[in-house]
Amino acid sequence: MPDMLAIISKAIFEKQAVGLSPGDVLSLDIYRSNSRALDPLEDGGNLFLVTVRPPDEALWLVAVLRSPEQDDDGWRSAANRIPITDVTSLIPSIRFASGKGIQAAKGALGMSLQTPRALTAEDAASLLRAAKGSRPAINLTAHGTGAPMPCLCRQCLPESPERAEVDGLRCVRSQVEVDAHVLYFWMPEELSADAAQVTTAVRSALVKRLPRLAR
Repeated sequence: MPDMLAIISKAIFEKQAVGLSPGDVLSLDIYRSNSRALDPLEDGGNLFLVTVRPPDEALWLVAVLRSPEQDDDGWRSAANRIPITDVTSLIPSIRFASGKGIQAAKGALGMSLQTPRALTAEDAASLLRAAKGSRPAINLTAHGTGAPMPCLCRQCLPESPERAEVDGLRCVRSQVEVDAHVLYFWMPEELSADAAQVTTAVRSALVKRLPRLAR
């Protein structure tokens, strides 16, 4: 259930958000597009909507449509509750599920985002943290007393390595986040090529455990 990012044009945003600025909530409940690039949302992901603002090409997160469903007019969900947020500082860290970041020449940021793209779990978590004032996420990982791999609970996480090996099995530290809750886990290094699918599966399981946070 990948999360997706799509852009709202300057003209449409200014028509929908008259008088609104960062910190205000745009009560948007539909993204009027039936682009085939958004088909992955059929599996239940969230739709992150951004716009580019003049004069310096600031990137604003303007809404998040939770688990939208498609109809003849586009993708519809409950009204957005996320405040408009300037996320320009996150541009260098966004990588998308394709592994490619935002690459745009000066003056072409909006054009570079015309095609909807799948976000990684880390991308989505970073955008949500920015919108919520960067408040720390709650670590759900239980303390692993006696576990073969280093523990990733709240107390142990600061001392845990990025990689670990036990009995020849090499693992990398991974994480998924649903709103303000994060689950850390060890992923076998041999699955790195399928990291997007692994994190999507883990996130799906986490959403089922925390249904109220996914709506």
